[in-house]
Amino acid sequence: MVRAIETRFVPLKLDLFNGPREVVRPLNVIWTPTILFADRRMVVHYRSLNFLPPRHFRTLLDIGEAEVGLRWSRTDHAIDLLTRAYERDPDGPFAAEALYRKGIAVYLKTHSNPQMYAVWDVLRERFPESIWSLRVP
Repeated sequence: MVRAIETRFVPLKLDLFNGPREVVRPLNVIWTPTILFADRRMVVHYRSLNFLPPRHFRTLLDIGEAEVGLRWSRTDHAIDLLTRAYERDPDGPFAAEALYRKGIAVYLKTHSNPQMYAVWDVLRERFPESIWSLRVP
């Protein structure tokens, strides 16, 4: 797990109570641990609170990296990450979210409503009661 983090991310550990206020305060962290996925400008695009088992944490890493990538026009990479996140654990707690976000990534790449809805149809079929299905218009 450490290798997965170190090869894909720049880990940064901040002391919320004694760290530099000009760095800590703008991040709006109120609970520890908080995992932030930020871009090179330190703009946070995804966050997760508290601990997760390693299996789910790997999926979280994929979703977080995909969310940052989408902001930098890395749609192909984001689609690959979100596909991997879903396929790793298609019945897991992040599966519906991965499909929802993948639909967005597919649209950003193709500008095709039918292709986006093809992903979201799987989401609505597999997870009809999830908060992510409810967000699909």
